[in-house]
Amino acid sequence: MALNTEIITDVQVASLAVNDVAFDEAYFTNYILTTQRKYIKPVLGEKFFNEILTQIETSTISADNAVILDSFINSMLAHYVVYVCYSKVHIQVTNQGSMLNDSEFGTQAKSGDYAQSRDFYISLADDIKVTMIDYILEVKKADSTKYPLFKDCGEIPQVNKRGIIFYD
Repeated sequence: MALNTEIITDVQVASLAVNDVAFDEAYFTNYILTTQRKYIKPVLGEKFFNEILTQIETSTISADNAVILDSFINSMLAHYVVYVCYSKVHIQVTNQGSMLNDSEFGTQAKSGDYAQSRDFYISLADDIKVTMIDYILEVKKADSTKYPLFKDCGEIPQVNKRGIIFYD
């Protein structure tokens, strides 16, 4: 197994999820491995996840797995990575304490803006995840030999668990 193989690079994260050429993709460097283990591995299952990592490491990506990577996993992972490190991008810890990353010409985002912006990334990643699972199940239904290591998700792991609770 390719334990330390990254599915995508920090440059890909920036280009897939941030869309700002001036953004420093170095923010993402230390978050890719932990994020793919936390968010991608549970969805794919350990065997399928390991197969993809091995194929990436050995540059032998199958045509079916290339479709999954290019159409779903890369974008999903990029948005999860931004979600995970969003606080680091927003607030920088320095020797003077926590400082907001703010340019002299920028307008400070309110806490609600911060939460809404961060939620955008997790919601989009979750939507891509659901679409990917639907796609894999549809392909498997048409041809049972496709994606043999992917096991049906009884309940799709949901990351965004926020909502409104009503009490009687």
